[in-house]
Amino acid sequence: MRKFLLLLVFLVFVSCSGGAMKRLTPVAEEPSGSDEEVNDGNNETPDDAVVPPDENGRQDEVQDEEKPVTDDETPVTDNEMPVTDNETSEIPDAEEVPVNDETQENPDEEEDSEPELPDIEYPECGIAFNGSNCSAAYCHTIDDCCEGDVCVATDGCGGYKVCRSAFFKENFDSYTAGSFPPNSSGWKLKYAGQGQWYQMVTSEQYISPENSMHLLGSKNYNNSAVMTAVLPQVPDVINVEMKMITQGDNVSFSLCTFENEASGKNWGNYDMKVEFADGKLRYQIPEWTAYDILPSYEANVWYKIRLKFNKTSKTVSVWVNDELKVDKQSASFDSISIPNLCLTSDKNDKKVWFDDIFVWGE
Repeated sequence: MRKFLLLLVFLVFVSCSGGAMKRLTPVAEEPSGSDEEVNDGNNETPDDAVVPPDENGRQDEVQDEEKPVTDDETPVTDNEMPVTDNETSEIPDAEEVPVNDETQENPDEEEDSEPELPDIEYPECGIAFNGSNCSAAYCHTIDDCCEGDVCVATDGCGGYKVCRSAFFKENFDSYTAGSFPPNSSGWKLKYAGQGQWYQMVTSEQYISPENSMHLLGSKNYNNSAVMTAVLPQVPDVINVEMKMITQGDNVSFSLCTFENEASGKNWGNYDMKVEFADGKLRYQIPEWTAYDILPSYEANVWYKIRLKFNKTSKTVSVWVNDELKVDKQSASFDSISIPNLCLTSDKNDKKVWFDDIFVWGE
């Protein structure tokens, strides 16, 4: 009887133990052929998904997966994102210089104060400018004019430079350096200054290659060096232009009058004179009245000087280096003949050189 009871208890124990083991089988060990739906990675995990119990039998809630970043949700980071080869970034050019609109509106266009004119044919050589052919005689420099003529600004052409037909011109380049111009040239040495051998054509200084005229007065002998040329005509409006360089004061060029040498009267009158004197550049008309052109000048520097003398209106204009310094200033005088052009180094020991002389009328 007791054996029968023990056998019955053993059978009951075995039966209960099998059911418990079945209940404790993990979900992961269930066969793959389960009827439950398998997550293939394309379906999102639901918010209420349940995590299988761990080895301790606990179940935790599923944490939200990190959502992908979209265009509307750009994350903010402390550091800038690096630029990759597939990305473009607008980086300012460090060498780019900003353009000042006020001063460089058209950087490629050069500012030109001269009037714009089409290609022109210059007047035939020897034909004087008559005041009505402004554009036909238009020029930038003397190289645009006929040989020997001069390119100058004129009152009647609204700022144009025009070619003037000079009736007297001299650059001393046709003479032999070291000598005075021959008698056939029209030049005469009125006063010898330091000595005739000091008054000569020289290549020591020049503007147009390769000669100029050198004069040197004498301080010791109280004697000027004066050379003259008779002008072929003396119009009512006369212009004289020349280039000069001097070591110091008391040098000049002038429109002058000399008495007839046959009568024994060899002195002259400097009717209209431009001179370097007292540290200034000035002009005189009549001879004993001086007017300043420049308050000072530099020694050993070339100056381009133009004198315009109007006998009818009795006015004087003077340009220095193409800049108008005296504009139609009134001058008092009775009658002036002015048949000569005079170059002078007065009673001093200062050298002076002259070059590129032009005389023309209006």
